[in-house]
Amino acid sequence: MTPILSATHTVIARRHGVVWVAAADRDGLRATTDELAAVDLELAKLGYAASTRLRAALAALSTSALTSWSQAVCASLSTIVAADKPYEPLFRSFPHGIPNDTGENVWRRVLVHYFQASEQACLTCGRVGVTHVLNPCGHVVCDRCFDGASYSACPICLRHVDAASPFFLHSPARPLPAERVRFKRLDIGNVDVAALTLFEEFCARQQVMSPVDVADLTTIVKHCGEAVIGWLPATIAVKENVAHIVGALFQLADPVAVLAKAGAHLKTATDVLRVLAAYSGTDPSLAAQQQFKPLVADERARWFGQPLAALDATSKVPTRIAARRFKVGKLKRPLRRALLQLLNSFDPDALVEDMLRHQSLWVWLGAFLHPHEHADRHPNVARAFLIVRTRDHVGVAAPIFYGWAAGLELAIVAVDVDAMLATLLQRPGEFARRFDHALRLCTTDVERRRVLQAFIDVRERLATPVLLTLLSALPTRTAPADVRLIFPKGTVVTGISIADDRAVLDEGIVVDAVSAIEAELLRRFAAHPSIDTVVVDAALKTVIAPFHERTASRGAVSLTRGSAVAMPSTRWARLFLHWCQPEGGQRTDIDLSVAFYDDNWAYLGVCSYYALKCEVHDTIIATSSGDLTSAPFPDGASEFVDVDRVAAARMGARYAVMVVNAYSGLSFSKLERAWAGVMFRDDVDGTHFDPRTVLHRFDLQGENGVFLPMAFDLAQDRLHWIDAYSRGDFSMNTVESSKNAIAKIVPESLSYFGSGVRTSMYALALLHGAAHAQRVLVRDVDGLRAFVRGATESARAFLARLKTDAGEPTTSLGDAPVLAVLVDGDLDLPPASASWVLLPAAASSTISAADLIR
Repeated sequence: MTPILSATHTVIARRHGVVWVAAADRDGLRATTDELAAVDLELAKLGYAASTRLRAALAALSTSALTSWSQAVCASLSTIVAADKPYEPLFRSFPHGIPNDTGENVWRRVLVHYFQASEQACLTCGRVGVTHVLNPCGHVVCDRCFDGASYSACPICLRHVDAASPFFLHSPARPLPAERVRFKRLDIGNVDVAALTLFEEFCARQQVMSPVDVADLTTIVKHCGEAVIGWLPATIAVKENVAHIVGALFQLADPVAVLAKAGAHLKTATDVLRVLAAYSGTDPSLAAQQQFKPLVADERARWFGQPLAALDATSKVPTRIAARRFKVGKLKRPLRRALLQLLNSFDPDALVEDMLRHQSLWVWLGAFLHPHEHADRHPNVARAFLIVRTRDHVGVAAPIFYGWAAGLELAIVAVDVDAMLATLLQRPGEFARRFDHALRLCTTDVERRRVLQAFIDVRERLATPVLLTLLSALPTRTAPADVRLIFPKGTVVTGISIADDRAVLDEGIVVDAVSAIEAELLRRFAAHPSIDTVVVDAALKTVIAPFHERTASRGAVSLTRGSAVAMPSTRWARLFLHWCQPEGGQRTDIDLSVAFYDDNWAYLGVCSYYALKCEVHDTIIATSSGDLTSAPFPDGASEFVDVDRVAAARMGARYAVMVVNAYSGLSFSKLERAWAGVMFRDDVDGTHFDPRTVLHRFDLQGENGVFLPMAFDLAQDRLHWIDAYSRGDFSMNTVESSKNAIAKIVPESLSYFGSGVRTSMYALALLHGAAHAQRVLVRDVDGLRAFVRGATESARAFLARLKTDAGEPTTSLGDAPVLAVLVDGDLDLPPASASWVLLPAAASSTISAADLIR
């Protein structure tokens, strides 16, 4: 019987490199050495190698059981590395056979489109009997002027057409490229135990989870069903994470049973609102959702109505709106009754204040909850909805109600530091987020010291991610920043950059605040299990610890926005894009481009559909695989761009920016699938897509516009992960139309994160080493350097030495388990070690970065 790997099995394999193997089949014939070698070969094609333990378990299987296991696991691994889809670009011979003159190629296509008929000689070469009519586009193409062995779509409109046409000639299969590959280790383990452990780790998170983590958590909940109710811990720190769990459980189990255990985690109306959002498949951050409304052109009441009407009275244009509503999932009577009963149990005034924070959403939800049907049973809820609804109507008298936020704003306007502090201390989390602002409102050193002391007094009640943010942000506030970047709530990051016009903070206050934060973090991390050794890569100084994970792109690598990593020492960077329209969906065109800039961010050129080869000083530095303008279900479409890193740097190109443009059709979020990424290759003549050489792959999300995922610093051989969207136009986005935005967004991002405003994974690892390890090993280009804690050395003193001393060279990790925080999983760690690995190789992560932030 062929084993079917569940989605949970795939999650565990992706996160921890662990798979399940059934007990040996005693009745079947034992698999042969050649059959085991064949399995090894299939795994190697996907970039995996079986561990000794896994191979021993596979050797005990029968031939049929091994075949079934191989088919199921390789299918699962293929989805993990995105090797289960075809990657055929417009020019199948890519990177060869690309037209040298893009303009000439375009004019030839225009000529054929308008003037070539099916029963006449080719307009270009004059030959007769060499043209073919392609279906369904109807274009007539000459097999002498267009190479049918290279093209995969119509050479004229670039859409996918019937491949059975005699125009399309056979193209031989391409072998795997001859690359030096570091394989990821695949081990054997108990997937059910791993799933429970992973669920517990998600519940222990101290910050909002990334889209990848949310999807994995939801997968586990749906797979394990009602059993998850019994797994719920007494405390879950992050409300949005509670919403994801409870919202998924409401879809699977009796709401009364769910709330009997989970109700203790829902303490405010906003908690309930988040659960309803998650239950309905909406982002529980409750941020406004960007939607598009078709606007009839002759809406003359608006300023643009008459000009549009003059062009076409019946035309429609899409208009962005910030939607404050979401499509509510079906609320059955037992669920409505349970939620109303829970809301009614809250403090009446706190209930009203909390509902007013999201007034429009509660007005909308009132139509589904029917709070006044049983007002006698739930009087607090009925009163709250009365206030919320009457305040929504202009001119209707509403009961007077002042909440916490109103009191705080009144104190700020009056510059009443005492009243402001008294209000902020009621909510320590808000105090921490407004700490910088509170210091700037003070007019005397005495007031500033009072604010500082109040902050020190409440630091134990603050979340660890908040403390880490302040730890790195406060030291940058003693001088004006080059630029401020603000990341609002939302499903994708558009980011806002503004000049830093804030008053700087007093250096003495900052030093004392940072010292207090550092002491608190060391105290917390000391509660983690003691460990002999912490191993950390110095290269992690430019890798940012997780923050704003809600808006992070779903990716194969846990690279946080603003991070920079060294690029492999290969000549070519091959960028790839793959997308697929939903079955029967609208034709969609997405374009992959690379824009080049010099040291001063002066624009040098582009490699894109309108410039298939980018030349600088007569040297080709990048080549495009061509532009596909449709991606029909189920195969989709793919595009590639090869960047010659050596030639580009030699020709004066400092930065190469990857740009994904929504040109026409559906938005990223409405596609069947859409992702992009980068491979680093020495051999560009093998298969177009080689999962073994992929450094990073990420999903496209959001509505439309311009996505700037990454930039390459060709002088320093570093990849900067930008992960930001520019709004762009509704269609026809190109690098030419957005090059000014690119030259603003990317350098501002590099400057902002390069200032040290965010805590790095290196700094986080040092905190752990100083707090609960006897020895810290730092790995850099020269090898390992050891730091050993003195017999009476405090955590503060040890941390100070880790930051300033050089350490002693060493070559041994020792035999005891270690905590390893690494860029590459290429160290042979002792058994039972815990590891976070950015780029898994021999070893995969056993913990996540977020597990270090608690």
